[in-house]
Amino acid sequence: MRKRKSEILFEESDKKLKVVLPSGVNWPAFILHSIALLIWLGMLVAVLTYLFRGLSSSFVLTAILLLWLLIWFWFGRFLWTRWQYHAANREVLFVEPEQFIIRRPVSILGLTWVYDISHIDGLYYNEQHGCPAFDYAYQHVYFGRTLDEEQARILIDELNRRYFPEEESDEIVF
Repeated sequence: MRKRKSEILFEESDKKLKVVLPSGVNWPAFILHSIALLIWLGMLVAVLTYLFRGLSSSFVLTAILLLWLLIWFWFGRFLWTRWQYHAANREVLFVEPEQFIIRRPVSILGLTWVYDISHIDGLYYNEQHGCPAFDYAYQHVYFGRTLDEEQARILIDELNRRYFPEEESDEIVF
């Protein structure tokens, strides 16, 4: 069953709800991260070429370059994650009886965050960030950042009504 409320698409199956939220591409951030990834890749190739061609005859220099590569891989992972976040044009929520899943797909890639629904008290509208949010342990989780306030409140009310009936979205505003 497919229902459309504003720009939010609700698809319901037996035990799970799929909610598709529009998420426009942030072009300046996307371009900046794309350039940074290209620079990262170029420097990675340069250092690996330097190491494998045997130009480094010093053990100390080789050790420093290997340490640098370790840090560089960590930084590349961070860049890759940010690039995928900004490249996604939609955000998909999967709400199941045990899990709350937020997915930002980019073709076959993308980012996925999975939360145990028993540790979520309910959704609320975060005034500071202007988007729906929930608390998960000591972490504030924000999603649907491109929704306007009316669409966000429709989403919050619908999800709270279905999965967190004890929560009132109007009472909790941060």
